[in-house]
Amino acid sequence: MTKIKNLKGLMIPITDYPHMPYWATLEEAVVLLNFSYETAHDTILVFEESYRLIGVLDQKEILRDIHPGFSKLSPEKVSDKWEKLISTHNLDQLKKPIKDFITPFNIILDVEDHALKAAHLMLKHDIDLLPVKESEKIAGVVKMHDIFHEIATFILKS
Repeated sequence: MTKIKNLKGLMIPITDYPHMPYWATLEEAVVLLNFSYETAHDTILVFEESYRLIGVLDQKEILRDIHPGFSKLSPEKVSDKWEKLISTHNLDQLKKPIKDFITPFNIILDVEDHALKAAHLMLKHDIDLLPVKESEKIAGVVKMHDIFHEIATFILKS
């Protein structure tokens, strides 16, 4: 039987993944994710002072936060003008700290955990990214994209 890879070989190191302190503003998060566009990273990890991971902020959440009612509009009510999405009130949201908008992480994997455990938890909790710790510190993240690639590679070799 083929042994499944552990997450150490699949994770993206924390130094290569967008991350910010919780007091950074939503506008700073927009800048960081826009800068990360070429890497296809769509999420920011959020840390407290002691570098303990407290949550995540993704592109969809940022759009919801900039214009809280946007996703509730009917498709016919969605304007084709940027100015309608970004009003003065919405710009005020950009000045708020990201701690007001993050989603906490309830699951943290270990580098010795295997890819199928990560896949199981991602499916069970409908998430695409999980933090990975090594020696009680966050070492990186694993994405569904990479887990799927591992599984697909095994299937196609079988």
